[in-house]
Amino acid sequence: MKQRIRYALMALGLLFGVLTAAGCSAGRYVEIARTKLQSPAARYLAAGELLAAEGRTTEAILAYRQSLAHDDQNVTALSKLARAYADQGRARMAQRYLERAIALRPADAELAAEAAALTPPPSRLKLLWQTAVGEDVPTGIVVQDGVIYTALESGLVAALAADSGAVRWRRQLPAPATSAPEVGAGLVLVGGQDGVLHALAASDGQPVWTFQTPKPIYAAAAVTAESIFCASSDGVLYALDRDAGALRWQFAAEAPLHGQPTVADGVIYFGSFDARIYALEAATGAPRWPHGVLTQGPAESQPVVVGGRVFVGSGDSRVYALATASGGEYWRYSTPDAIHARPVVVQDTVFIASAGHILAALDLLSGEPRWELTAGSALSSSPAVAGKTLYYVAAGDPRLYAVDATSGQPLWQMDTGDWSAAGPVIADGVLYLAGKDGMIAAYETTGE
Repeated sequence: MKQRIRYALMALGLLFGVLTAAGCSAGRYVEIARTKLQSPAARYLAAGELLAAEGRTTEAILAYRQSLAHDDQNVTALSKLARAYADQGRARMAQRYLERAIALRPADAELAAEAAALTPPPSRLKLLWQTAVGEDVPTGIVVQDGVIYTALESGLVAALAADSGAVRWRRQLPAPATSAPEVGAGLVLVGGQDGVLHALAASDGQPVWTFQTPKPIYAAAAVTAESIFCASSDGVLYALDRDAGALRWQFAAEAPLHGQPTVADGVIYFGSFDARIYALEAATGAPRWPHGVLTQGPAESQPVVVGGRVFVGSGDSRVYALATASGGEYWRYSTPDAIHARPVVVQDTVFIASAGHILAALDLLSGEPRWELTAGSALSSSPAVAGKTLYYVAAGDPRLYAVDATSGQPLWQMDTGDWSAAGPVIADGVLYLAGKDGMIAAYETTGE
């Protein structure tokens, strides 16, 4: 009896945590607690209905998912979760939960009608294939030598054939993945919540080595023929031996490192939450720029090096063009909010995406804007350019957008079925998208 009471109190505590995080008042919490609902699943379901009625769709989804964690065959929770995802424009996730509900209640005409209404709109680009790697959020994708590599927040790492989407291998890490994957020197590198950098064989996903850091690794690694560079949230950049993962040298910044480093011409460039951009000799860790370049906000944008210049964004709402030799500033460009995404350089144009909804094309030499476009929501990932077309995605938006790369003129938009977990990746005329539902999709861009 005492054990049952303890479990009931634990369930109520979890429910209170969900409601508190959602901003529900104590009175509403008590109202739910007093309903005398007998199971945690029912209590979470009631909390979700209350949140949904208030228009708090994201919080309602959390509650519905908790309800299903206690009872995964609750058709009511499945259907309400599907409706909540549909309200967010996430048709693929809605379809997934409706299919589970219909399997449990096949004669329910209302469920069948809801599923039929979720038929995805026609695709502007030809869909070549799509593969559900898992049900959680990918941290990113990399395409190399005809293979797509991805990691999911659950810790699942997978390799897919780029031409068909067929899964070549899967590997489950012992902790959640927190960095995008990086591929090079025959290795797939993924950082984890447990502070471990995992090196897997690109050929079959077998573990090669691991390297432990004190805190989670949010930045993708950088790879050269000899070394692996790991930026950790403990504020240290680690240079590791490629073959064994042994430490070669380390450099401590004054704040966490969340952005992927870039190696070019024997120098490694990276930003830190101490608002500095650093340049170190890749072989030794000796500073190329003695004190780094100070910005006015946390720097987590990956630098891009082209033609003796480093292009990098900062949390101070600016993108900087710096001299590789000295860190001297050529120009800066300001936007309304932080720049987290890596700049994209194509010939003499630098494309940048800002959390302030601004997408812009800048002259590489002067930094003068050639065009600016205001998106409907924040831009946290880099655009991709193929031919004369630039593609981008926005936060909390299931659409892929195409604009003329020369003029910034909007061309079209396409509903992809779910929010994107990262920016589009283009390789060999194919555009790849990773959805937050764990779906990887490939679209043909030839002729665009």
